[in-house]
Amino acid sequence: MSVSLIILSVIVLVYILTIGFVCMGFLLLNKNLIDIESIEEKGISVLIPARGESENILNCLESLIHQNYYSQKFELIIINDHSSDNTAELAKEFINKYTDTRVRLLELKDKESKKEALKLGVTESKFELIATIDSDSIAPKNWLKNINYQFNEKVDLLIGPIVFSERDGFLSKFQMLDFLALQGVGLGMSYFNLPLLNNAANMTYKKSSYQLVNGYDDYNTPSGDDIFLLEKFKKQNLKIKGFLSSEIVVETKPENNWGSFIQQRLRWTSKSKYYKNPTIIFFGINTVIINAALLFIYVELPLVEKNRLILLFLLLTKWSIDFILLFLVASFFKRRSSLFYFIPVQMVYPIYVVIIWILSLTMKFEWKGRKYNG
Repeated sequence: MSVSLIILSVIVLVYILTIGFVCMGFLLLNKNLIDIESIEEKGISVLIPARGESENILNCLESLIHQNYYSQKFELIIINDHSSDNTAELAKEFINKYTDTRVRLLELKDKESKKEALKLGVTESKFELIATIDSDSIAPKNWLKNINYQFNEKVDLLIGPIVFSERDGFLSKFQMLDFLALQGVGLGMSYFNLPLLNNAANMTYKKSSYQLVNGYDDYNTPSGDDIFLLEKFKKQNLKIKGFLSSEIVVETKPENNWGSFIQQRLRWTSKSKYYKNPTIIFFGINTVIINAALLFIYVELPLVEKNRLILLFLLLTKWSIDFILLFLVASFFKRRSSLFYFIPVQMVYPIYVVIIWILSLTMKFEWKGRKYNG
């Protein structure tokens, strides 16, 4: 066997063992329905940072104001981050409509960014539990009930599940499968007390624990407030828990076009240079290497007859473990229909990963009208 085949085989083996470990964690993570009604309701402050979300903010707020939770035990804090549309006006109309003191609108003045909006929200919050949700997301009616139940135990930060809303078209299905894989990895690893991914669209933490770690990070990034806060909690050995239940799944929207999708992924990738957790660094490197290896296999298969069966075996083995993970995660989130796009997405995915990795090293990107360096 040639040296290149040995290297390819080792790369695929490491990847299979890694994703197999993730699958085991996802399977073992508790998904049972719980008796959420029997637990005393604690106060929860829900932070909703918003910038340019006039199309989404009202749907988000409607899902939150009608939570199955004692009305005096939660508050909604909308933090307007210099929106250039009528997001703030719609939020004010919503507050006037319900004449509800539980809902407040804050304006971010001197600073800007989602991170600064969240910092302001925490400062102005009145309850110990801080739940965050994106303003383009929708929460199920028992979202707060389930969050409350989890903090009955000794938990400092709760990682909640998120899913994209279903849409037709290849771009939507590509994003769906990509995001399902991220959810599988993040939640699966949390079972082994090795949490490495979370998302501020469904995250809850104790204010006292937030203050203990000195709040959000000071990195100059438009993204990463959630992951870097997770890292700070881990450094202090605080209890971090992933939880799966159909009644805590937050639904959010995929990007509408390839341009905004690429910009979003560049934004997500831009924070990777600040990672210090060896586990997440390993996953990042492993992802780039396995997809670069797949590109090599794609090129070699039609051109080289020798060892073609071995190359095909390596390719199908990698695809198989990916399908197992996606099947498990898609089944939980009721998104199995997206698996019909599994093969075309697998064909394109290595190209996408390598391109995003290269672009993230140098390319500037834009998010909600603000430009950033890669």
